[in-house]
Parts: sequence; structure tokens; C-alpha cells
Amino acid sequence: MLEEGLPDKFKDSGKNKEHSIRLKRKVVLEEIGHDHFDLLPEGWIQIMHNSGMPVYLHQKSRVCTMARPYYLGPGSSRNHKIPLSAIPCLQYRRALEVEKKNKEEKEKLSVQNQSQPELQLMTAKIETSEENEASQSLEALDLREYCKSIFNFKTITLIPFKSWADRRKYVRMTKDLKKRQRPSLPGGTKLLKFPTQNPDGTNSRSKGEWIINPNGKSYVCILHEYVQHALRKHPKYQFKELENPATPYSATVFIGDMQYSVGVGASKKQAKVEAAKAALEVLIPEMKDKIERDSQFGMRSGIAKRSQNNDISIFDQIKVEDPRVAEFCAKTTEPPPYAILLTCLSRNMGLGDIKVNYEMNSKKHKEDEFTMTVGNHTATVTCKNKRDGKQRAAQAILQSLHPNITYWGSLLRMYGNRSIKNVKEKKQEEQEITGLQSKASLNQPNFAILEKLKTEMLKLKEKREAVKAKGKFTPPENIILPSLSSTDLNKVNLS
Repeated sequence: MLEEGLPDKFKDSGKNKEHSIRLKRKVVLEEIGHDHFDLLPEGWIQIMHNSGMPVYLHQKSRVCTMARPYYLGPGSSRNHKIPLSAIPCLQYRRALEVEKKNKEEKEKLSVQNQSQPELQLMTAKIETSEENEASQSLEALDLREYCKSIFNFKTITLIPFKSWADRRKYVRMTKDLKKRQRPSLPGGTKLLKFPTQNPDGTNSRSKGEWIINPNGKSYVCILHEYVQHALRKHPKYQFKELENPATPYSATVFIGDMQYSVGVGASKKQAKVEAAKAALEVLIPEMKDKIERDSQFGMRSGIAKRSQNNDISIFDQIKVEDPRVAEFCAKTTEPPPYAILLTCLSRNMGLGDIKVNYEMNSKKHKEDEFTMTVGNHTATVTCKNKRDGKQRAAQAILQSLHPNITYWGSLLRMYGNRSIKNVKEKKQEEQEITGLQSKASLNQPNFAILEKLKTEMLKLKEKREAVKAKGKFTPPENIILPSLSSTDLNKVNLS
């Protein structure tokens, strides 16, 4: 009667129903070696990950870690003892060793007390916080020895400073010391030096040694400079046609009446480069070791690739009118002062009348006076010879054109090799196409040249698409535009 008003689902049918229970298996880590002295920091809890490993979660920031976090307090972050629980693998390994040791002691005790089973009880242990810290903490050396079995370490040199003031003082001292050091050529610079000879074959003491920097120069250029200055002769080339479709030309190098080398290639220029390379290896055996190899030279063209990371910081400490500028430029393959002057005039004064007038007057004591005139600017310098005077006067003109520039490095950045694409690099790109001729096969198209043509046409397409006309410029009626793109240098005041 009491169940009349209840829904059917709450009424007891009187039958015993068996509730189905579903079991689920889960693999978890068997935790051993609990450290009851080590408590989790505030806000951290331990949860069991689905992998079976414990994970520690910071509830507020939702930061997780597999290693047990610990509270450092006011202690040093660099110099403190590491809790063993913060390194799970090492802590678990040591806990297994302790458990194994306890098990052996228990078995040994059970053997001794077989007659009195009631005495087979493990004795209680009392552990103080000091003892726990000694056994459950690691010193820096202990941790390093364990990590060495897993990780690789290296030794570095540091300078410990007691304060930031000492550090700043050391940095200033290092900069001052670097400024006082003598400037040197960029790292990796290679120089070929050899004594110059007189026409009779004897070494010239007055002219001393001749120096060549091979960076940015072809094998042909290096061979010509060496033969002309060291041997006082001119190399000659003899070309022949071969019955070989891959290398149809050969070149032979003659110095005087003596044959030195032979080279073959897909064109006469390529054969000439290969012959010059072989001749240099005969005349200068160290070429193979101290000069860049073919992989660092232009592909089959012999044009050396100019280093893209040439350091010109040495010129940041040399003033514009320093007499050493021409010598440093020759050793670092930078443009000489006169070439820089011509580049400056062509850029700033247009392509009109760019005349550089100069004259040389002899003076006493084997000194000459060189005078250079460019527009309204005139420079007069004392020099040893015409070549030296030409460079020194060009430096003086450049200084008058750029009164706000003090050091030569600034002019190199404006007008040097980095400001425009080098002529030799353009020639190298042209010679790369010539080198692709060797990849041709009989009665088949040259796919290498076709692929190169495709790449260059895509570059041209991107270049044209990048240029978008914004509109047509219409000058006002009261303004008269110049009819020429250049300017007469003699009518312009450059000062």
C-alpha cells in the first residue's frame, strides 16, 4: 500500500537484480622510498598520469612537471643541495637498492631466529631531519658525476665578478685595450709574395717583394701578375681544336720558349683558365694548399668568388688621407683610392664631362709633386712616383668632397665592392652559362642550359611584377625640367 503512489522505477519488484560491475586495469608506478620529510610546495598536487607515472601540477598556473618540485626559500639558486626526489630516476634507483638491502637483512634475520618465530620483527628506525638531509640530498659534484653517465659536459672559462660595477669596469678596460692594439688585415687573408727580378734575371733589391692577394682574381690574372713581375716575361697561349664534343678546345701555356701546361675545355676561355691553373701549380706548388680550390672558385670559369664576409673594420681606424690606404687596399682586394674617386664622380655628377686633370713636377731630393684637379677642387701632394701621387691626390679630393667623413671604411661602404655588384661577379655569372656547354650530349638538347634559362626568366618575371606604376607625373607649367640626365662638372660648385 505504501508504494501505490510511487513511480514504477521506484517500486520494488521483489526480485533481486544483479548489478553489472565493469573492471578496468590500469598500470601505475610502484612507489617506494617515500621521503616523509619532503613536502610539496604550496599550490602543488600529485596526480597519476595515464602513462602510470606521477605528474606534479600547480593548480593556479596549470604548470606540470615530471620531477618533484621543491621550495627553495631564501637559499641560493646556484649553490644549494638538490633533493633526491627532484631526480626521479636516481631516487627510484637508490630506493630499489635500499629495498634490496632490507630484504636481505630480513632473510638473514629469519634464518637466525627460526627457533623463535615470534622474535622475527623488524626493528623500528628513528631518523632525524639532519640524517634525512644527508641521505636524501645531493651535492653539486655528486649530481654531476651521476649526470656524466647520461649527458656530455664541457669546460668553459669564466671571470667571476663580485659586483656589476666590476663587470662594467672590465668591459671598458677590454674595449680600451682593443683600441690600442695595432690594426691587422682581416682573418683568412692570403698573400702571395715573391722577389721581383731585373731584366738580366737577378733579384731587384730596390723594388723588394711583389705581393698578390688572390682573393677575387682568376687563375689567368694571378699567372700574368706572377710571370710579369717575378720572371719579367709574358705568358703566351696556343689554342688547338680537338675531336672531342665535350672539350673541343685545348690551350697550351708558353713562358718564353718553354711549354709549362695544357688545359682543355668547352670553350677557348675555359681551356685558357684550366691551362693557367695547371701552370700555377707548376710554378707555385703551394697553390693547392694555400689558395682556394676549384669548389671555392667560379664554376669552371676560374673567376674566384669574392668573400661575402670580408671584414673592413681595419679601415675604420685609418683616416681618409692616411698614406697607407693604397697599400691596405691592394692587400685586401678593395678598390684603390683613384677607383673610388671615379665611382664617386660617376654616381654624383652623372655621366657627362667627368675629367680628372693632373700634372707632375719634379723636386729636389728625389721627391715629386703631384697635382690633381677635379672641377673646383685641387689637391697637391708630395710623392715618390706617379702611381703613389695619383692615389694620394685622389684621397685628398675625396676628403674635400666628403668633409664629414673621417675614416676610409665609410667611403668603402659607400663606393666599394659592397655598394655595387662587382664586375667580376657579373662576369662569373656569364661564364657559368659557358661552363654549362660541357654538359651537352650528342643529338640531345642541353637541359642544363634550358633549366638555367627558365630560372633567369622567372627572376625577370618577379622583377617586373615587383615594379608597379603609381601614375603618370605631370610637372607644373611654370617649371622647366632639364633636357639632359647629366650635369656639366665644370659649371657645378662641388664645395
